[in-house]
Amino acid sequence: MRILLVTNMRPSPQKPYSGIFVINQYNKLKEDTSLNVALFSMERTFTNAFGSYLKYFKAIVAFIPCFFKKFDVLHIHYFFPFIALAHFYKVIRPSTRLVVTFHGSDINVRVNQSNLSVFRFFTKKIDYVISVGADLAHMVHEKLGLETNQILSAGIDETVFHEMPKVEKKYHFTFASSFVPRKGIDVFLKAIELLNKKNIKYCFIGSGELETDVRSLAEVNDITIKLNLKQIEMAEVFNQSYYHILPSRFEPFGLVVTESMFCGTPSIVSNVGGIKDQVKNNINGFIISENTPYVLADQMERCLDYIYNGEYDLLREQCLCSNKEHSIANVIAETKAIYTNLVSKAQ
Repeated sequence: MRILLVTNMRPSPQKPYSGIFVINQYNKLKEDTSLNVALFSMERTFTNAFGSYLKYFKAIVAFIPCFFKKFDVLHIHYFFPFIALAHFYKVIRPSTRLVVTFHGSDINVRVNQSNLSVFRFFTKKIDYVISVGADLAHMVHEKLGLETNQILSAGIDETVFHEMPKVEKKYHFTFASSFVPRKGIDVFLKAIELLNKKNIKYCFIGSGELETDVRSLAEVNDITIKLNLKQIEMAEVFNQSYYHILPSRFEPFGLVVTESMFCGTPSIVSNVGGIKDQVKNNINGFIISENTPYVLADQMERCLDYIYNGEYDLLREQCLCSNKEHSIANVIAETKAIYTNLVSKAQ
């Protein structure tokens, strides 16, 4: 079976973790010798508007040789922008099965009223729709009229994210995501101010427009900032942390929540999107009732009590046995089954 994976996001020097899950899937699929797997990817770079147009133009030109190759399955990760190229590929090779995985920003940000009719036209050649979360599947239906065939996360590599023996805890609370408002980092920063405990240690992993706010707060609090870590480095920090915090305002899935759990680190999350579906409240983590600094600070206070009264170990044990369906081994098995069924029906 010949498969082409296509993504507009792959790791870059600025963002070494960006789109890494697609690369992980590609590498795992290649381990199956019955599959002939190719990858077309576009590195994520940061430019001005003109640079972005140039980047996409160069990617389109680079994709042209793919039109001359026959694939049984064309799998697009991120609906925008390569759905147009996939559509024309299907016009030329109608027997190829087209699979699209929606990840969030590709539908939430990129598809709007001004371009809705254009993108709905390009959906006509899609054979199978995957959404990484249930709320995202609802959005895909609302905007494009597409029914999601399967909800399937991008998968987590358990060889990277796992409990590391004899690693000492260094941080009480860790934030690991982009430093942007959508991730709720401003809520966390304000909660730290409200908690006002100088003996609490924090770690921030990532980068983004609110980095200056993090650095300002670090002047009066015990905050460690680690910019753009690789996955193995993130896993080490999770092992060094008592809790991971992600108070997002929108989150299609949020792999980082289960990544932290695979390391035995409970997450404190907002009640949105895919992150709420990964957490069993008061069992393997905590879902805050309102995404406000006051509610988050109160929850952080209670979480500190878990550490000191001995209840934390039970939380950690529950994390280690949670969400195994999101392991990359399981996701790849599901993905290969999708490919096999689609190709067999096309013959």
